[in-house]
Amino acid sequence: MVKKRELTDFERGKVIGFYEAGDSERAISNKTGYGKTTIHNIIAKYRETGAVTVAPRSGRPKKLTERDKRHLKAIINKNRREPEEKIRKIFMESTGNDVGRRTIQRTLYGMGYNSCAALRKPCVK
Repeated sequence: MVKKRELTDFERGKVIGFYEAGDSERAISNKTGYGKTTIHNIIAKYRETGAVTVAPRSGRPKKLTERDKRHLKAIINKNRREPEEKIRKIFMESTGNDVGRRTIQRTLYGMGYNSCAALRKPCVK
């Protein structure tokens, strides 16, 4: 079965609450609608560590914060037709963050902005 999404801390706490009240894993599964394996894994981890929360994931942190993304969006909305290099320069001057061209491109694509390259030379036929 495909994993759909990670349960929130509140949902995990609810499962642990039912467990501590003496309900079986099957009964908790029926009450909450989560799979039996999910219930079992949550309870097993609770027994081992005593923690309900999910451990933070490993890996490199993102270069741009949510605040930086909002700022970048504001710059894009003001300078809609500017080339990416100019937008990057404006962003770097205003935030002090030294970010690469691909980082800006990936972030904008993730925010729903599609590529629209400005013409460097006029088209001559």
